[in-house]
Amino acid sequence: MRVLNKTGALLGVAALALLAGCGGPSTFVNPEADLPYYQKVAIIPFTSLSQDRAAGYRVSDVFFSELLRKGFADLVEPGQFSAAVTKMRGGTPVENPWSAEELSRLGEELGIQGVFLGTVREYEMVRTGRDAFPLISLEVRLVDTASGKLVWSASTTRRGGPGVPVVSWFLGLLGGGEIHTMGELSAEVCRDFLKTLPRS
Repeated sequence: MRVLNKTGALLGVAALALLAGCGGPSTFVNPEADLPYYQKVAIIPFTSLSQDRAAGYRVSDVFFSELLRKGFADLVEPGQFSAAVTKMRGGTPVENPWSAEELSRLGEELGIQGVFLGTVREYEMVRTGRDAFPLISLEVRLVDTASGKLVWSASTTRRGGPGVPVVSWFLGLLGGGEIHTMGELSAEVCRDFLKTLPRS
């Protein structure tokens, strides 16, 4: 009985530590938005404010894949999107701010109801003792193309690698583990974001 009590107590501590150490993203959902309406959407390549100038493209590619997993079957392919942007903006970089008028024209050109935009603020490997682990700070927004209004947004700063020792042990029991690469952490963050985006 003592063993069971100790095990139960340990699992309880692990669960509390897990909850304390793995806070979810900060999110906003426009209460006036009809989220199921946004069936066909596009992704504007994310802007990178990190030292890695290509980080925006890398993370937006991951976000594209996770949107497909989430059930957004009608996504504009990157090539089709690039052609539409070139037609509209010429040589103006896609990362430059978009006006409400431009988003409206883009919506008409591609037949989409919304666009995802994002900003990668941090994207780097940080040292923890002898090891290096990924760090990402990301914000993603869904904007209505017809009105330019914000529909949904999520933001977070996440680091991979070791956390509280008991949490790492508990995650190991569940088949989880430490995150060691930028790709793994990007996918994890994008999945967490999309859990907060209702589809019905």
